[in-house]
Amino acid sequence: MPYLLFLFVALALAASTLVNPPVEPVARAAVQPVVVLELFTSQGCSSCPPADRALQELTQQAARAGQAVYGLSFHVDYWNRLGWQDPFSSKQFTDRQRQYDRLLKTQTYTPQLIINGRQDVIGGQRSRIEQAIRSIQQQPASAFIGVDGSLTQDAGQVTVNYSLSAKGPYRVNVALLQKEARTAVRNGENGGRTLLNTNVVRQFITTELTSASGRVILSYPYDLTANQTSVLIYVQRSDTGQVVGARRL
Repeated sequence: MPYLLFLFVALALAASTLVNPPVEPVARAAVQPVVVLELFTSQGCSSCPPADRALQELTQQAARAGQAVYGLSFHVDYWNRLGWQDPFSSKQFTDRQRQYDRLLKTQTYTPQLIINGRQDVIGGQRSRIEQAIRSIQQQPASAFIGVDGSLTQDAGQVTVNYSLSAKGPYRVNVALLQKEARTAVRNGENGGRTLLNTNVVRQFITTELTSASGRVILSYPYDLTANQTSVLIYVQRSDTGQVVGARRL
């Protein structure tokens, strides 16, 4: 009798497991140091192509190594009066650069690279950039927050949903990036050259965080398709501008 009772219980437990299988815990990506490189550049500036190339190479190298290093190319508009109208330039990006210059007490110039919102470097100085990246990557994970996100695409626009592991006070930036652009420049300092730009910011929204999650809707430029773009979400402290988290979608 005890053997039959044991067999009955065992069969009942097995059946219960088949009907209600154990739920596996969902693994969340571990918080890690992130580096965001914001390059302020222009197709009208002869000093900018080496910085554009450095940004491309550094971010591609980091991606191959599985490192969280993200680049953005913000094309400013104040070079446009000097012979070439940069098709990716925007006053919004010039204004963002000047906000950094006021915060960091620096001059406005191109190519200017802002590293994690707190360090100003000439865009082509690879050794200084690499040193700054290594320094940030050695910071403890506790200095950063987790960023999760998802996107849906429909009717010429992309909806980005994001959530953070902490509430802030933070500023959330969402950038629609064109992965690669080649432009035949006809006039100006780079006249006669074909320039390659990567991670070109085409749409950009920044907002003060009021909760640990939110939604942003971005419009696709008419000349782009979804496979030519990516989205970068990155989070800054509202008081200092320090980047504390990022995720690329």
